[in-house]
Amino acid sequence: MADALDEFKKETGCVPILHPEEIKPQSHYNHDFSESVSRKSHVDDYSTWDIVKATQYGIFERCRELVEAGYDVRQPDKENVTLLHWAAINNRVDLVKYYISKGAIVDQLGGDLNSTPLHWATRQGHLSMVVQLMKYGADPSLIDGEGCSCVHLATQFGHTSIVAYLIAKGQDVDMMDQNGMTPLMWAAYRMHSVDPTRLLLTFNVSVNLGDKYHKNTALHWAVLAGNTTVISLLLEANANVDAQNIKGETPLDLAKQRKNVWMINHLQEARQAKGYDSPSYLKRLKMDKEFRQKVMLGTPFLVIWLVGFIADLDIDSWLIKGVMYAAMWLIVQFLSKSFFDHSMHSALPLGIYLATKFWMYITWFCWFWNDILSSCAVNLMIIILALFYNFGKSWKSDPGIIKASEEQKKKTIVELAETGSLDLSIFCSTCLIRKPIRSKHCAVCNRCIAKFDHHCPWVGNCVGEILVTKQLTVAIGLHGIMEVNGYRQLFGYQHSSNHLLLCSTEKRKSYRFGTT
Repeated sequence: MADALDEFKKETGCVPILHPEEIKPQSHYNHDFSESVSRKSHVDDYSTWDIVKATQYGIFERCRELVEAGYDVRQPDKENVTLLHWAAINNRVDLVKYYISKGAIVDQLGGDLNSTPLHWATRQGHLSMVVQLMKYGADPSLIDGEGCSCVHLATQFGHTSIVAYLIAKGQDVDMMDQNGMTPLMWAAYRMHSVDPTRLLLTFNVSVNLGDKYHKNTALHWAVLAGNTTVISLLLEANANVDAQNIKGETPLDLAKQRKNVWMINHLQEARQAKGYDSPSYLKRLKMDKEFRQKVMLGTPFLVIWLVGFIADLDIDSWLIKGVMYAAMWLIVQFLSKSFFDHSMHSALPLGIYLATKFWMYITWFCWFWNDILSSCAVNLMIIILALFYNFGKSWKSDPGIIKASEEQKKKTIVELAETGSLDLSIFCSTCLIRKPIRSKHCAVCNRCIAKFDHHCPWVGNCVGEILVTKQLTVAIGLHGIMEVNGYRQLFGYQHSSNHLLLCSTEKRKSYRFGTT
């Protein structure tokens, strides 16, 4: 059987957009005029340059001189490329402003790909130029000669900041190009990195939408491209692993055709987690995320109890106990394979902590309580209640989550882009917010936390700005309780000792003087 990817490439609408270096007549894609101009400045005489070259290298005075002399800014060169195209692709913002003021058409088509200047700026990833052109009315929804709008181009070339800006300005996140491909499909097929896929998922993109010609979902395209990074993201976003294309093939079928062991295993695990091959009653339970979470939290309770219960049985035969432990192991295996998922790494430590504390307190209260002095029992209960309160607050409290509405997120993106500060180092592509100083995105909780310290698996929550304050307050309270109790015990002991010493001294004196 021929390779599935090659077969799809031969069909209409599956050939990816060419890389810039593959566009033969337009050699500007291979040159960086910004860097070259400084090297040429001491050699070349700008007064001899034509307007195209001067535009490419950003020689504003020479360009203005030629325009004032009568050059038509709308006139394309021999490659059917206008001055506005050359200025856009080389990020000459001042020249773009000047040419538009002189009558340049902002959405004029040109070049072999019949693109607008906005398409060219988008391909090169010039966010500042994209912002400038759109301020002058450039339409990002126009398609080029390959049927792609700007959001598709930005996705294909991995310009996440431009993707965010275009969507924030109103572009449809599920927009199809003339090949029937959405931005998410292009990201799955072309970009072997977390972004822009993660950004698109945050904008609530339709993960199970099929393309126009093949009915391939984004997961199909990720498998065809061997894109393991995007496959993981799509599976976490609940992409349908059993979706069929026009040939009736699922992503798992395509993975088997490509003989990719990693993809086959992960897709099969995803099917098992959703209970596709399980009985109907078990399938319903597997698809219940809340029930799976309870099973993962409750399993340590069962295991710790069974270990102690079996060991404490009044049975002399260790063979019988061994069989019982084996049965316990089989039960745990069934639960783990049926209900455990990728979240077990955060759920299990929390379950182990809760189970350990629970059975420890049961042991104290049922077996050792009568041996505890009444004064110590009161102190113990106070400390236990305070610790439970502390744990509850640590587990369920807001650690300092940075929140924003959908409109606020889009407004932030536009503001950052238009001020030239839409940098992914300070902008979270998952939460779509500007990250304050010392904040960080928690990969476990999947949210940005103010003054993030770390994610604690033993409390199932992050330690951040708000949670640190609450923990510190409770810790000070507990320390105060222990200090007061310590001083009380110490002074109580000293008072009793002094009283006994005084009594014994008086007793000796009475005997010495013959008194009784």
